[in-house]
Amino acid sequence: MMTTQKKIIIVTASVVILGLGVYFLTKTNKNGSSVLGGNKKYIDEGDVNLVPAFSAPQKVALLYDAMNRYNGTDETLIFETLTSVSQAQFGQIVKAFGLKNYNRILGYNTIGGTKLPLKTWLKEELNDADYNLLRKKFPLYL
Repeated sequence: MMTTQKKIIIVTASVVILGLGVYFLTKTNKNGSSVLGGNKKYIDEGDVNLVPAFSAPQKVALLYDAMNRYNGTDETLIFETLTSVSQAQFGQIVKAFGLKNYNRILGYNTIGGTKLPLKTWLKEELNDADYNLLRKKFPLYL
């Protein structure tokens, strides 16, 4: 049988150990991380089935690069860029594109040109069939 004195020692030791554990888990060093190595930084890989976040400026850059080429328009890149875009997102792209210099003689922006919206850029760069395909997808903006 355990004596009262042994019970007190065991309970006291348990409380001290538990208290030290809590102290060291919550104590932070000058960098703000736990002295026991907690708060490690990691990258949450998340669900691999998630759709990437939409970024209008990123889409604008891709479209501009696809159309502003010396060796012709990259129609494939235009369609790949706009494939997963909704009508509302396309509106954001049109707004982010704004007006950019376009040289109608050369078909790309080298020197001069007129500031034109995305609608005109696409109309000038794509053949009628491709442009009409985009018009069906984005009728509010094209």
